Amino acid sequence: MEHAIKTLNHHTDEATKQTLQLLVDKKRKQDTFKKREWRWRMSCCITLGLFLMYIYFFIFKQSASYSASISYFFDRSIHFWIVMFIGYQIGMIKYLLYKKDKAEKEYHDLRKEMVKRSDDYWPKPADWKQRHQVFDLMKKEFDINLYHETK
Repeated sequence: MEHAIKTLNHHTDEATKQTLQLLVDKKRKQDTFKKREWRWRMSCCITLGLFLMYIYFFIFKQSASYSASISYFFDRSIHFWIVMFIGYQIGMIKYLLYKKDKAEKEYHDLRKEMVKRSDDYWPKPADWKQRHQVFDLMKKEFDINLYHETK
């Protein structure tokens, strides 16, 4: 459990602390998929750009005719493997995009539920008045907004 969540005052019970920790974990999972997807996108763009530059400058510009350059392109097996690698990168991007969207949905569903049921998490009037300290902590430490359901 995060030290900031563990050291919350007596107005927050253990079950609420566990839910807050789960929310932090889901936020981190979403951020991880977001970073991985962005890295694969950049990697794919660079690979594709370099491959297209190679094709233009070293195959089409060096050949006398288009048919000779196309024939040269398909005669080399390395070109097939580069195209397959680019296809693999695109597949990874789609997979990570799916995982990122799923993690984002889980995170926002839990966050919205926490906002809706905040009167269950802080049932006593004294606890209810102190819940803004928890909301401030979550916003400041983990960039999680518990004040409103919308982002």
